Amino acid sequence: MRLLRKSDFGHCLCVTALVLAALLLGGCEGADKQAPANTVVSPTESDKVRVFLQDPNNLQFLNFWVARGAGFFAAEDLELELVFPPNAGKGDQFLFKGKADIAVLPRPTYLKLIDQGQPVLVFANLLQNDPINLVLRENLAEQRGLSVDMPLKARLEGLKGLRVGVAPGPPPRLRELFASVGMDADTDIQIVLVRGPDQNEAFEQDKVDALYAHTPYVEKALVAQGAVLLVNQSAGEVPTLAHREIHAMVTTQAYAREHPDILLRLTRAIYKAQQLIHTDQGAAREAILASGIEMEFPAGLETIVALYAPAVPDTPAVSIAGAQRELELFPAKHKAPELSDARLAPHVDNQFVEAVLAGEH
Repeated sequence: MRLLRKSDFGHCLCVTALVLAALLLGGCEGADKQAPANTVVSPTESDKVRVFLQDPNNLQFLNFWVARGAGFFAAEDLELELVFPPNAGKGDQFLFKGKADIAVLPRPTYLKLIDQGQPVLVFANLLQNDPINLVLRENLAEQRGLSVDMPLKARLEGLKGLRVGVAPGPPPRLRELFASVGMDADTDIQIVLVRGPDQNEAFEQDKVDALYAHTPYVEKALVAQGAVLLVNQSAGEVPTLAHREIHAMVTTQAYAREHPDILLRLTRAIYKAQQLIHTDQGAAREAILASGIEMEFPAGLETIVALYAPAVPDTPAVSIAGAQRELELFPAKHKAPELSDARLAPHVDNQFVEAVLAGEH
């Protein structure tokens, strides 16, 4: 039996959900411009905010897409203009060139900006647990008697000698996973470096036995390629890889001084999205469909939302400790900057999260 059952979230369901979302939210395009039915928002009164994203299809930014598709930004009188770089993964300087007001960035990117002396300010955490999970070919799981319900050490010992495909950046986390149970990934398994876009092909062609992967590759392996979930890092089951600050919303310190009200409203919208993800995954999926995201593997939406929901923090609170933990797990292809607590402190601001939470009482 599969440990994570194949999703039948097919084309028809996608279309139905899109129609429903369009009726409720006014369509996929400009979904963030629509407010709930009981709220009247004039486009001329909405504040326009340019938000930089490194690509238009990354479901690791789950909070953001849910907030956009559910109308939480619009309910805050915010009209978002999404800004993408000419080349995927580039353009982290857009904030400082007047091309964007806010950026949704992975931790390594804004840690490097801080190290470069850029006046960046981190104000909302989007992901606390790792988006990377370990999946194994189902027939091998059956042959070796492995299941996600077994103790972690037993599962990892059951992988000895197998080929595990991983992108060039995450091997430090893979090594930490095995080290957490007293094992050595470099000797206990065969680490095979495979670029993310090539991982599903490598899995399909039997070049690797398992994948240590994130969206959209992990859900495609689970839904369409006969893989089963073996290690659920997104649920926080590996303590040394959990409770981090992996992706966040950032801005410049100047923009924060000039527009604190906008940052407060952005934070409140993200907080509402986090609550929705934790309480109603079906509504979260509908919001994603209405958000305008260009999903690479739509059939895996139900699977990836269920997998990533526990990785979403309860609040957008940020911390210096979270930044320091991420430095310890910096991508292998980059040198980790040396940032003390004193250097990080001016770049981490929880005042907007605290104001949002205070408003709930």
